[in-house]
Amino acid sequence: MSITLFVVAGAAVILTAVYVLTTRSAVHAALAGQNTAVGLRDAAAETLTDGGAKGPARTDWQLATVSALSDAEDLLDCLEAQGYGDRELVVLGNSSFAVRWR
Repeated sequence: MSITLFVVAGAAVILTAVYVLTTRSAVHAALAGQNTAVGLRDAAAETLTDGGAKGPARTDWQLATVSALSDAEDLLDCLEAQGYGDRELVVLGNSSFAVRWR
């Protein structure tokens, strides 16, 4: 009887270990450089209203670094009020945020 109990307990431990190892390998931790850019693009700016003709591409990004999230929000609101269509908030870590716009 005790041998049967040890075999069942051992099988349960092995099955639990296999389950934990298979589900654990499916989860990937995000690095600091991944998934930290939040695009705040105006969806209406991407709509083709002029027959598909595109204007000049603005490729020069401006960058400002702030140390508080409320300052970053204020800067993004200011940029939106000034009409900038491409705005991004990048979390740098340690309470640092970068705001990019063009």
